[in-house]
Parts: sequence; C-alpha cells; structure tokens
Amino acid sequence: MENTRQPTPRELITTSITETLLEPLTQSGFIFSKSSLTFKKNSGDFTQTITFQLNRYNETGISAEFRTIWSITSKAYSKWYKAKYGTKPLNDHLFTEPDWNIENWEFPFINNKQEYYSQIIEETQRPEVLTMLKNNILTIGIPTLNHFSDWENAANNFLSKNSDHHKASDFFQLADNSEKSLQALQKGLDYWKQHPNASNPEDLEEIHKRLNNISKASSY
Repeated sequence: MENTRQPTPRELITTSITETLLEPLTQSGFIFSKSSLTFKKNSGDFTQTITFQLNRYNETGISAEFRTIWSITSKAYSKWYKAKYGTKPLNDHLFTEPDWNIENWEFPFINNKQEYYSQIIEETQRPEVLTMLKNNILTIGIPTLNHFSDWENAANNFLSKNSDHHKASDFFQLADNSEKSLQALQKGLDYWKQHPNASNPEDLEEIHKRLNNISKASSY
C-alpha cells in the first residue's frame, strides 16, 4: 500500500490560513504573503500587519500550533522624525501585540483545556479552531488595528501602559495636539523617576531630546 505523506505543520497551517482567511481578508484590503505568512494592508499613513507565528517545536503529525501577532507601523512617522531630528527613529511601530493580549480575544478549548494558541493538528477539532480564529480576526483583530491606526489613539495606548512616552509625544504632535505632547513627556519623566529600574534608559534620552527641542524652539 502506498504511503501518504503527512503535511508538515507549516504546510497544514498555510493551507488552513488560505482556505479560511484569504478571501475575507483580501476583501478587507489585505495582501497575503505565503513566504512570510503575513497579511498586510496600507491604510493612509499606516501599514497594518497580521503575522502568523508558528511554534518552533511543531512536529509533523504531532503538533501544528500558531498564534497571531498584530502590528501597525508608519513610514510617515519615520519621515517626520528624520525631518525633525535628522536621524531615523528607534522604530516606526505604533502598535504591536500578540493575540492573547488583545481585549476580548477568544481561544478554544482543546481536549477540555483552555489554550492560548491555535492548535490544528487534530482534524476533528480543526474546523472549530479555525472558525473561532476567523471570527476573532474579523470582529476583534481588524477593528483593533483600525482603532490604533490613529495618532492620538496610539499615543493614548502607550500612555495607558506607561510605555514609550517619547513616541506618544511625537504622535500627539502629528495629531496637532502640542499640549498633550508636552504632557506625555512630563508623564514619562515622572514615571522614570518613580520606576528607574523598570524604565529603559533610551526612553529617558529620547524624552530629554524632545524637551531640549521644545526649549530651543521657544527661545526664538
């Protein structure tokens, strides 16, 4: 009897993504890259990306596990930053989160156990897992990307997490809100003083860079 080769985890995941998500995401304006397992969409100043991250320990016939990473970047921000400061920014990310950190994201029960990833190795469980994934992406993931593809919303998200205060300040400037831009820097200084060990020294340097720039501008 001829042996039938089992698909590798990547092949199985790629096929499942293509059959379940390609049509609805294409209709939403995303372009699929099979080589990188990403969906990308340009939306004004922003690029939205959905990345399928495979578990490195997947094994043919045993495990085909993955999760999604959601991100928003902006070349417009890099261009603005270069014009203002003469160098490239540390990065051009407005938003980067794994699916398990996105509010209201749901995960399936696999073998009566709540999991925090998508496992599709079992053929009987695969439809349920993929249906839940599709619903999450269309009703939770994409609206989240759309919400944070906005300078002020992205800035407020950073501030709510006490993270990247300098970038929050930049994003408020891009939204023409100079008052909130300055408040973001002050909040960053306050947080850094209170939590020096939890802060990145580069953040403090970036905050001072912006404060110095504001001081120079006001002296003219």
